[in-house]
Amino acid sequence: MDNPLLSLDPEDAMRRVEDWKARADAMAQHALAASERLQALTATASDDNGTVTITVDADGMMTKIELSHRVQKQSAHFTEDAVMEVYRAAQAKLAEAAKEVVADSVGSGSATGKALMAGYERRLERLDDSGER
Repeated sequence: MDNPLLSLDPEDAMRRVEDWKARADAMAQHALAASERLQALTATASDDNGTVTITVDADGMMTKIELSHRVQKQSAHFTEDAVMEVYRAAQAKLAEAAKEVVADSVGSGSATGKALMAGYERRLERLDDSGER
């Protein structure tokens, strides 16, 4: 395969290299910005009647739980089930938010976007593997 840069005059070759470098720098900045946005994500979910509300951080770990006064009027088993259901719902919202960040910043179909999402999904899967999800 012929090298297209060798058939150009030196100024054109330098301009193409500079353009390529500018595009690579821009992609790196977009990837860094996307990564920072992913690290800052949180998600909150509630059950249908507002008895349980849970917030998770960027790693899918619970950072806040709010229980309404209604928990006093229901069985502990029902509350336990609601907490786990809402926790999973918050993590699902987090995953959706991550997909939006990647799509908006670097494109979900790009190699960078796929790599960012793969890393993010691995982080959330660790919660499944540890039994905490």
